[in-house]
Amino acid sequence: MYSELHALKKRADEARRAVRQGYSQDAVVRALRADPYSIERFRGQAISDWVPEAPEKARVPRDADVVWALVRLWSKWAGEQEPNRQYWSNLVEKAQPVGSHAGRVQAKEPTQGGSHGAASNETEDPRLRSAIRKVFRLLHSCTQRGAPQIYDGIIRDWLGEDSDLLGQVIGYLSARQLIARSVKPNCLTFVPGMPNFELTEQGRTLGADPL
Repeated sequence: MYSELHALKKRADEARRAVRQGYSQDAVVRALRADPYSIERFRGQAISDWVPEAPEKARVPRDADVVWALVRLWSKWAGEQEPNRQYWSNLVEKAQPVGSHAGRVQAKEPTQGGSHGAASNETEDPRLRSAIRKVFRLLHSCTQRGAPQIYDGIIRDWLGEDSDLLGQVIGYLSARQLIARSVKPNCLTFVPGMPNFELTEQGRTLGADPL
């Protein structure tokens, strides 16, 4: 859950900065207290607690409703489509310490992914899993050819009818440092990069399964 929240926060921050709009805990608090979120009890300190730069210092959020509002806001700021509510609710619930229970969020839409714990490099949803692996395979091919950058739109084109999963695919690969966002005037790009040799095995595998 930490990796997903951290990656989404980073995308929202960079997108705001790219259009010269401020990003701060105060801005988040003001936005969440207004419609359509109406989370009066949100504290800005919660962001530092949940997504500090040092993962080992992260605290697990207990209220899935509040996390859902924050995820919706950051997704909007990042220019991404509406996230999957059940997916984030599952992340919050599975992140809880043994014996505790997160606030549950009821949702009608189907799950689009599973939690990504320290020992898990794959997602449970077949469609999202296939989309991640397709994009990763093409990114690796571009890396081998020396491609300097890949635009969001190109990744969306690669996904085709699964383009609604763009934000989740980018978040998954960004959190694992397989791609890095580069901000330039009037455009957002992703630079293919594979620093984690053990995970990628030079692009031949993603997690434990061969591409």
